[in-house]
Amino acid sequence: MLNIAISTHASANMIRDTEIEHFLLSLARPMAATAGLDANQLQIRVIIDPRFNAFVTGENTIFIHSGMIIEAENVYEVAGVLAHEMGHLASGHVPSRSEVIDQAMMTAMFGAVAAIALSASGHGEAAIGTVLGSNDQARRKVLKQSRQDESEADQWAIKLMDAHDYPILPMAQMMAKMAKQRLLPVSRQSDYYQTHPGAAERSSVFLDHAKTKSHTDANATHHQPSDALIHQFEQVRAKMRGWTDAPSQSLLHTDSTDTNSKYLRAIALYRLSDLEGTLALMDQLIANDPANPFYYEFKGEILLSSGRPDAAITAFEMGLKQLDADVNTGQIKLSLGRALMHKGDADSLNRAIPLLEEANQLEPDWAFVKHQLGITYGRAGRVTDADLVLSERALMLGNDSLAKQLALRAKNNPDATVIQKQLALDIIAQIDQ
Repeated sequence: MLNIAISTHASANMIRDTEIEHFLLSLARPMAATAGLDANQLQIRVIIDPRFNAFVTGENTIFIHSGMIIEAENVYEVAGVLAHEMGHLASGHVPSRSEVIDQAMMTAMFGAVAAIALSASGHGEAAIGTVLGSNDQARRKVLKQSRQDESEADQWAIKLMDAHDYPILPMAQMMAKMAKQRLLPVSRQSDYYQTHPGAAERSSVFLDHAKTKSHTDANATHHQPSDALIHQFEQVRAKMRGWTDAPSQSLLHTDSTDTNSKYLRAIALYRLSDLEGTLALMDQLIANDPANPFYYEFKGEILLSSGRPDAAITAFEMGLKQLDADVNTGQIKLSLGRALMHKGDADSLNRAIPLLEEANQLEPDWAFVKHQLGITYGRAGRVTDADLVLSERALMLGNDSLAKQLALRAKNNPDATVIQKQLALDIIAQIDQ
């Protein structure tokens, strides 16, 4: 189910949704393995932003805008963008940008440093030009590095898409569309065009390869996505629209026989607090597709919001049972744990704790999970455990003062175990270093 959090990486609202992330990972993981990346460590995060864009940070995380999924012409375009971003990861472009920053610092190019930092965070060529201003030498240096990076990532994209029999033509067409924005005012150019320079030249590279490999319209039937892949893509797109479009706009989709329209309308009604209307639509969807785990996950959220934790628990358990083995269960275990926590009796709290602990292991960088686990520890009387996990949360959120206060309280608790005391000391040492 969807959760919205603040991303410290991108300083933007981020969607956390099992279904959306799993679909994107199902496209990306096989290509990641081919690129020599650890496919199991790969993460994809979706930022709520209507502009078509994607970028990478760190060594294993791809960020994409919600607008990329909504505006993509087809699923192969999404796969191509993911392949390109994995090319950046495989080539080590994020660390290499740091080296360029170091060189710029040594030559006192302060503006270049700021520009490269913006570019590495997804702000791109326009930001570089704005920050560097009249420092033409620094600007050329940074843009040269950026274009080299994009070219290398494109070569990776072609290699990865060929290896997995994805057609190249959609990427060529997308780049050609982006290249047309060259004549538009900067304010009307897409983020993807601004942060991925050289679209016209890059379109030619993709198109030439498409012709060479006979990825042409005449041979397109070989590359038509399967009905199942189309269904998954359209369902994810409908879900994304439901969470990002205005509910009034989503409710214009009134085709009662169309599955994706029902899904879209259910989310819109949920956002308008019409929980009974949402529940009725989800029951129809479940009746038509009783093996869909994400329908049960959403139904559980509706029931929990309606103050019916017992029914929510049943729905979450059904969803968890239906999930494939390769799906990250962290989010649904979080939801199930929260439903048990809301019941509040001792047995439910004891059932909730291991689920929330597993969710914390699966989502170690998500502060909200730690918050829910800390509350549950506290309600179950495990005060020291609560202090420790809430201290970790405070540290993650940059509140060193609260983190140290909670860690000291855990360390000084006479009931704390040796291990708990050591964990508290480790947190304090991390703060004081």
